[in-house]
Amino acid sequence: MAHTDVSLTNLLNKIAEEQNYKNPDITINEISSGGANYTSKLFTVVLRAQNKEDLHLFAKVAVMSEKMRTEASASNTPINIFDTEKFAYTKLWKIYSALEDKNGVPEEHRLLYTKCYGFDETVYQEKLVLENLLTQGYGPFDRFKSVDWAYASAAISECAKLHALSFAFRKENPDEFQKFLDMTKMDWADLKMGPTLDNCVKSALKLIKPQNKQAFENMLKNPLEMMVKLYTPVRTNAIIHGDFRGNNLLHRVREDGKVDIKVLDLQTLQAGSPATDLVYFIIAGTDEQFRAQYYDKLIEHYYSELSSSLKRLHLNPQEVYSREDFDYELREKLACGLVLATFHLAVVLVDEEKAPQVDENLRVDSFNVENNSDLYSERLNGIVNDYVKWGILK
Repeated sequence: MAHTDVSLTNLLNKIAEEQNYKNPDITINEISSGGANYTSKLFTVVLRAQNKEDLHLFAKVAVMSEKMRTEASASNTPINIFDTEKFAYTKLWKIYSALEDKNGVPEEHRLLYTKCYGFDETVYQEKLVLENLLTQGYGPFDRFKSVDWAYASAAISECAKLHALSFAFRKENPDEFQKFLDMTKMDWADLKMGPTLDNCVKSALKLIKPQNKQAFENMLKNPLEMMVKLYTPVRTNAIIHGDFRGNNLLHRVREDGKVDIKVLDLQTLQAGSPATDLVYFIIAGTDEQFRAQYYDKLIEHYYSELSSSLKRLHLNPQEVYSREDFDYELREKLACGLVLATFHLAVVLVDEEKAPQVDENLRVDSFNVENNSDLYSERLNGIVNDYVKWGILK
């Protein structure tokens, strides 16, 4: 990490100069994601200077190996893992904010943006520095717990704003919108995920209740094909988050009980169906008890919030993304959500000591996590139970 420490310090000195922190004292502390981040080392930073308030920052330093970068690239050339994130912070968020200004969106209905202070784009040493939201009372949701309604409704409201702004961007500047979609295009068939997904299904089968085992196995005969279908747009094309779950959302609870959500980890922004983000959140963050009480309410809440956000941007929901189209896409994507339960839940719910090691040796096959924990089994079988109840798994 010695070289990384030096290059991170160099970037922080540059940021200090830009923010007029003369002769700064820089404190850097590495923090653990608790098994929730697999591409970067994470750091908190404090910049101090005479007659200036302390500036609290958060830094991500890439540690993805050359092997994993190549495996994750459809062109078999090493990827720069913060390319999309840089575009989001330096361009896309500005486009979205300008659209909110142009349409007079009230402050309380605007997307909550995170301030970005700088990047280092050197391949294998990429760095991203943001404001430290932890010092502002924000924090991640406990990945081992199911979400509650206050948190879930706030997260889905923010998701709806994100999608609505994408539709407004598409209408405002269709050529630039298409350029972004082309830039973030993923070819899942070339990502060499097939063996990893196959192994996840085999591990999951050991935990499925006997009465559902055959139906589960039949539905997941080709998990890679199902994953591709999950991320493939159907009736509309939007910019989606692609990994919309608790560890990529920081939240804080105000004194009045209102929950604020800020969406982070933007390297997975891509073309897709809005329903994919919704399914991802439901699969990764809710349990059977929550869905029994709130599933229908959450679906209604999303479309209601999306419609309201579209109207504030002077767009007609029926023309942009009708309820009929949304319901159709939700059924399509929900059916594919079973592959998330086997792969992503296995990783999301893994104990920290059993999580893949975040270092230069990390590869795609490092995610062959055989999670036999009681919690993973409970969540997985809960999803299967609901899929049977909903008539998806037969």
